[in-house]
Amino acid sequence: MLPEPAFLLRHDRPGPRYTSYPTAPAWQAVDDARLLTEPIARLRPDEAVSVYVHVPFCKEQCLYCGCHMVVAGRQSAGDRYLDALARQLELLPLPPGQPVVRLHLGGGTPTWLSPGQLRRLYALLATRWTDAPDAVRSVEADPEVTTEAHLDVLAEAGVQRLSFGVQSFDADVLAAVHRPQAAARVAELVDGARARGIHAINLDLMYGLPHQTPATLARTLATAVSMRPDRLAVFGYAHVPWVKPHQARLDATALPDAPARLDLLLTAHRSLRDAGYVPIGFDHFALPDDSLAVAARSGTLQRDFMGYTARPPSAMIGLGPSAISQFDDRFVQMEPHLGRWYRALDAGRTPVVKGRVLSADDRFRRDVIAALTCNHQADVRALAAAHGVDGVAALDAARPQLAPLVAEGIATIDGGVVGIPERGRLLVRNVAMAFDAYLAPDAGRFSRVI
Repeated sequence: MLPEPAFLLRHDRPGPRYTSYPTAPAWQAVDDARLLTEPIARLRPDEAVSVYVHVPFCKEQCLYCGCHMVVAGRQSAGDRYLDALARQLELLPLPPGQPVVRLHLGGGTPTWLSPGQLRRLYALLATRWTDAPDAVRSVEADPEVTTEAHLDVLAEAGVQRLSFGVQSFDADVLAAVHRPQAAARVAELVDGARARGIHAINLDLMYGLPHQTPATLARTLATAVSMRPDRLAVFGYAHVPWVKPHQARLDATALPDAPARLDLLLTAHRSLRDAGYVPIGFDHFALPDDSLAVAARSGTLQRDFMGYTARPPSAMIGLGPSAISQFDDRFVQMEPHLGRWYRALDAGRTPVVKGRVLSADDRFRRDVIAALTCNHQADVRALAAAHGVDGVAALDAARPQLAPLVAEGIATIDGGVVGIPERGRLLVRNVAMAFDAYLAPDAGRFSRVI
């Protein structure tokens, strides 16, 4: 799968990952399953793909959340979900045994599923795919619902990377966002995962939450660093209650303002750099020998709907409600509403609701934004030539927005190459937005860049 198109910098799907999905004209509402089945049918049987599975269930509603999820109390909901997922797989023209290079479970909370249901999920996927020799399996987990039995199943399934959603270790912040969390429990699970051979650990943190200060964030970071995860993600909270109404339950007066958010972001960068972590892109940090850090140094870092990766691009197939599939020439979204997703599959339909076939200009802008957000440099004219578009015109159109950034030393323009020097890298998205053809009309709807 290729990195995010320029227009995916928009934030009309809020959330800690800032993996946002654009509205019209970038997206087009469509219920034609051929938008998805046609590119899948074109895949070679030996062509390695990435697979993302969206598990929509959570135990509780965290008030900062921007994900597609439902609070579920009955474990039987997991059985119905797995039955529907099996039907979705049956409807896709997948060659048997196609190799998978990346398999990621996200949500929601994948470990909301019982250990038995989680085992069934992996068995279900194994009926359609086999791991490529260098495949990576990863899972997102909520420490409050993940048990030792879950870790046993994940180890049996060959999971190498486990990502714990932590957000904060500060009691006041956690109470404000309705997120139960205990540092001791997180540490136990990290140790338990490593004892079972799951050595690649990621912790997700957030800045910009209610009552958060540089001091409290620094303490959270110190606690996280003491567990020595391979990677940390530090996402900015996106407060968009007009999109996610439950966020209105947060005390907006307790949210840090723009200067305070910047202080928090700088605190994260200073603290993690001092602890030996390398900044990756605009929201990740990794130990120097981690594959992301190695890729960043070599200029081969990639970004896709699952985040930053050191893997070469591959097609991605998304399963479950709201899941995104992406190919070189298009992206497609499944029905995000769980009930409608069920009803479509019960009727024998693949529940496609949105998608877009990318124009040459879309693909050009996707590659420019990827080069900037991953490796801080984009040869605009060369990328334009590769896609058969007018690179001179595209760069000229971006110059007015780039000009103040160049004047401040945040960006550079050398011939046809746009670069981002060290001092400008916290504002990489501001530079990238200059190439976003879909952003301008209603940019005010979306969350802040910092």
